[in-house]
Amino acid sequence: MARPYTMPDPKDRSMNEPTKVVTPKQVVGYYNTHNKDDQRERVVDAVKDFYTQEAKKAGWGEVTFSGGQCILTAKVKVEE
Repeated sequence: MARPYTMPDPKDRSMNEPTKVVTPKQVVGYYNTHNKDDQRERVVDAVKDFYTQEAKKAGWGEVTFSGGQCILTAKVKVEE
């Protein structure tokens, strides 16, 4: 059995590496894991909208799509 697709954790990011690139396979896999009645094979607008909402709920500051891949950017705060 394949492992389920999960949302990356923004708390795992650092000042030096605030972004995470998510492949189209991971984006579609996450969508299909959470939408059993509406399975997709490609990153279409419905998948992008769902993934963006879920990423924002998880705490990601910015969600950008480039083609089928998604670039997640964490809100990084510098403290002195």
